[in-house]
Amino acid sequence: MACVTVQLGQCGTQLGHHLLSSLHDDAKHSSSIVSSNANEEYTNASLSTFFQEARSGQHEARSVMIDMEAKAVNCALQGTSGKGWSYPKEGQFCQKSGSGNNWSYGYKVHAPQCREPIMDMVQHEVEKCDHFGGFLVLSSLAGGTGSGLGSYITGSLRDAFPHASILNPVVCPYTEGEVAVQSYNALLSLAHTCDTADASILLHNDHVHRICEKLLGIKHVSFNDVNGVVAKQLASLLQPVTFSSDGNLSMNFRNVLNEIVYTSACHGQYTMLDLKSIPHVAQASVAYSTFSWDSLIKRIYQMMITDFYMDEGLDWHRKLSVSSSYNTGRHPRYVSNLVVMRGKQALAPPESENPDFQNPVLYPAWIPASARCPIWKINRPFEKIEKSVALLSNGTSCVKPLDDVVSKAWQMYGARAYLHQYTKNAELFDAILAVLSWSKEGEAVIHS
Repeated sequence: MACVTVQLGQCGTQLGHHLLSSLHDDAKHSSSIVSSNANEEYTNASLSTFFQEARSGQHEARSVMIDMEAKAVNCALQGTSGKGWSYPKEGQFCQKSGSGNNWSYGYKVHAPQCREPIMDMVQHEVEKCDHFGGFLVLSSLAGGTGSGLGSYITGSLRDAFPHASILNPVVCPYTEGEVAVQSYNALLSLAHTCDTADASILLHNDHVHRICEKLLGIKHVSFNDVNGVVAKQLASLLQPVTFSSDGNLSMNFRNVLNEIVYTSACHGQYTMLDLKSIPHVAQASVAYSTFSWDSLIKRIYQMMITDFYMDEGLDWHRKLSVSSSYNTGRHPRYVSNLVVMRGKQALAPPESENPDFQNPVLYPAWIPASARCPIWKINRPFEKIEKSVALLSNGTSCVKPLDDVVSKAWQMYGARAYLHQYTKNAELFDAILAVLSWSKEGEAVIHS
């Protein structure tokens, strides 16, 4: 099933470029760990999902890029030179002025004016798919175009394609702030996308920045570094997997977006997801690094029960038992988890000491055991890393970041700060109340 990537705003454009590059590089990389037939099937499945073959022989991304300023889009177009893939020639929409880091301006001014040509571009890209599966919508919560116009376009996609899966990875701004009104923008964006997208993966700049510093040894972390790490995390989730014992792909598993939504966000009130992955290794060290499944599985499990974003600095003293109670406040709660294992012998890892990802202590009683934590596997490594694991979680991981954003927004609202930028649209207060309600009442329901 083909997936159309919609890159919105500067952040969505830059992240989408890194993601498509990572997907293409991984698909074209031939691994000696699996057979040539398995390599070929994996490559075909991946490329047919995110790319199509152009007349030039290059692979053309199934993508639409939208930004109110052309700089990031032009950089992305130039960045494909020599990569073996390109963007469609008529798949970009730009204007001459941005949205001023204002959700209201992007949503209420730019979006209605631009909706028709943007949707025509999307429709054209969808019609080029033999079997259309859904949309991967990439955007940021902090600015104006990605959050404001992005919210509007996501709603338009839902109206125009009511049966298509919409997976919306959104980049959460740095806690210390990139934009003065980012808390307003984030709440307004989330309040709308939660009603339209099937699932939103919250990607935290703070977390990824620390991964770049601590695990990759980058002294001066740039947005390019952050986007590179996030892209690899998303790609490790989106690439093909298998359930068969011989390591070949399951022929009926083609709509990756549909499977992610069905597995991780089947309850309409709980659609905010959190993504973790290990290992993170500097490119120069990959050839000298080895990993065992036993170690990787134990580390990702500890990250899950402590709700920590990397495997350095983990609290190894925290344990779970069947008799544990959430009332102690010592571990998160989940509606669902999804583990993705990629690499040598992933289909038959050591089972003797594997932790229990389905431990009932982690889940409400109304979640059946079969839906708690499915595990997807494939023997083919992701890129050149011998073994890797990704964890997609739907639970209380998103509550604290949302509470922080809501608290800052309320403080600003109480001081009437920057409200003059939003007074023409009376949706700010309702949006804050909506997200605040989810943050408090939703957490209570998951815990029950």
